[in-house]
Amino acid sequence: MASCSHKRFLPLLGLALSLPATAMDDIVLQPVELPSVLSATRLKQSPAEVPGSMTVIDRDLIRASGARDVPEILRLVPGMMVGYLLGHRSNVNYHGTNTTEARRMQVLVDGRSVYRPGLATVDWTDIPLAIEDIERIEVFRGPNTAAYGANALMGVINIISTPPELRQGTQIRITQGNRGVNDLYASHGFRQGSSVARLSLFGKEDDGFDFDDDGDDFRDSRRLSAFNLLGETTLSQKQSLQWQLGAKEGTNQQANDYTVMAEPSDLSFEFDRAMDAHMPNSDIKARDYFAQLHWKNDVSPTQRLEIKAYAQHMERLSQWRACDSPIVFSPLLRELAELGNVYPRRLNYILRNRSGAWGDPAFYSDYLVQRDNLPADKLPLVDALVAEHQAARNGQPACWDLNENLRETRYEVEVQNTLQLADSLRTVFGGSLRYDEARSDTFFDGRVDNQIGQLFANFEYRPHQRWLLHAGAMAEDDRLSGYSFSPRLAVHYFLRPTHSLRAVYSEAVRSPDMYENNAHWTYTANNLSGPVSGSDKYYALAVGPKNLKQERMRSHELGYNGYFPGLALSVDVKAFYDEISDMISQPLQIVNFVPNNDSFSRFTGAETQLDWKASRRDRLRLTYAYVDFVATNRLDQRLTARNSGSAAWLRQWPKGIESSLIYYGADMLNERRFERLDGRVAKRFGAGSVTSLELALTWQYRLDDEGLTWPENLYENRSHYYVSAELNF
Repeated sequence: MASCSHKRFLPLLGLALSLPATAMDDIVLQPVELPSVLSATRLKQSPAEVPGSMTVIDRDLIRASGARDVPEILRLVPGMMVGYLLGHRSNVNYHGTNTTEARRMQVLVDGRSVYRPGLATVDWTDIPLAIEDIERIEVFRGPNTAAYGANALMGVINIISTPPELRQGTQIRITQGNRGVNDLYASHGFRQGSSVARLSLFGKEDDGFDFDDDGDDFRDSRRLSAFNLLGETTLSQKQSLQWQLGAKEGTNQQANDYTVMAEPSDLSFEFDRAMDAHMPNSDIKARDYFAQLHWKNDVSPTQRLEIKAYAQHMERLSQWRACDSPIVFSPLLRELAELGNVYPRRLNYILRNRSGAWGDPAFYSDYLVQRDNLPADKLPLVDALVAEHQAARNGQPACWDLNENLRETRYEVEVQNTLQLADSLRTVFGGSLRYDEARSDTFFDGRVDNQIGQLFANFEYRPHQRWLLHAGAMAEDDRLSGYSFSPRLAVHYFLRPTHSLRAVYSEAVRSPDMYENNAHWTYTANNLSGPVSGSDKYYALAVGPKNLKQERMRSHELGYNGYFPGLALSVDVKAFYDEISDMISQPLQIVNFVPNNDSFSRFTGAETQLDWKASRRDRLRLTYAYVDFVATNRLDQRLTARNSGSAAWLRQWPKGIESSLIYYGADMLNERRFERLDGRVAKRFGAGSVTSLELALTWQYRLDDEGLTWPENLYENRSHYYVSAELNF
């Protein structure tokens, strides 16, 4: 199958290479100084030497995008699918898969993983790093477990902060706009002895989506405040210590997250009236803390030794008072749920549709037995629960205090050694130890922890000026998931020093997260009131199997990377064939939670990105991705667009004026088209040699009229705008 895919790649690759062929003849063989990338193999490399596809979003492009959040910046990455579950909860996946969880990409901030171990996701809103402090974002598009371990299954995003020595002085930025946008950022860079540092304070607010598909107000706003202190101390001529710490606190609005078994349907009953009036919220209080140290020692001109250590703690706290039918504490309902997760869901249909077909015992009895395979001798369970609920409708519901609190902690120490063994051979190797812990009485019935050990090595060998060979691997021992080995092999052929053809084969894994494998989710009935007799155990219980295997990916890539110095043009083309087996695709939920390794996905297609500094004042950038996919699980079929891309024009005008115009498009994001046009205009006023003021307007206009990812994610109008004022002194 893989060999057939390579035959499909060749025409695509040949077409791409034929476009710049005439310009290649004008390029001399002397190397050209190009920006290097750091995140591909842990070795500093030019784009043409990377064993895979890289996208680098630099500071100029970040500012030109006008984006307030990292996921919006990542729309500039070919093949990156960005969706939203709520206004404050975004989902970023490379090439797609599940619409509600981003499980398969490693996300780093200055080398520190912000991939949550408990629920296999990234809280993009809650990363304690301001957009203004990001120097660049490096995205490795493809599996990179060989360099960064499990969870780098489909890619690595490394968010790199601006070094403090480049941002001295004071900066204040205020942003206001519609949809409740209210942001504040302030930073101050300073020197003290042999240290240079920057302290940043920032806050962010907005209202999320305006209303749902029923026209009701969508309660999904966010508010956060954070600080980040980044510094570097020169210890000696050869040694330096980078240190960083930060904290964030905020509130993400969320409607009642509890799924009611018996929704109010007839207000003539006292139970229904009480339930209709009971509308609590389950807002999430988010707190994040971290501290990080990074020691570098240039032992010799050919060796660098590094030690990195960090600790981080995340809290997601949500608690409210739930009310429901007393049958949710009935041992009969627990017995029915143990027969199959589908049966409580069917009971929900029966209780809320008493006047419809589901209210007819003859209909639901036949449906449960014939369609859902409920044993006929278990029908009395259903009838008894219906009768018990009906008897309770003349009184108050059962109410109790519950929470979905989750606390996650991580400690990691990593040692890395980079060596230039010969003019044609260099390597980086090292290892790390990590400890993860998740605490939640609701999700885990207490505490789950894990220890992970890693050994990695990458080699780069140049036998000839036109050939470059790469080999890398990661050996990883995960106490909860077992041992894994992830290799990568690549070969480059250089048409010119800045033009290379590449072929890459890699294998990667993703370990099940703590919830998938070790869940014990049920609600504890604290402060229970109402007509409950007998048990106080909530009927639903999601239990992880504890024996899930790691997901496995095999990836094949053919590509071309080239830079034309005379044109200031960078081009990257990639054709790929990826297969993921043993996939875990079930959503993280309390009901109908039966995780397994039965899913499979295959991605075939091509991507390209082009960055052209057309003149001293103009920069053009184009990206496009075509993804043909097969997914056995319907949840993995939703967030993959067959055609997606972006087109950007950045312009520096006279008198301190700059503008940008960016188009984003995707033909299918959870079965919905997405097209948007973003514009930004800024004017800088210089008030002295070190003082300046910039005023900027950012405007986004949706070209489609569909909900964003989900039908209920709607805005009152298609235009979104905000203005900002930035003072530097």
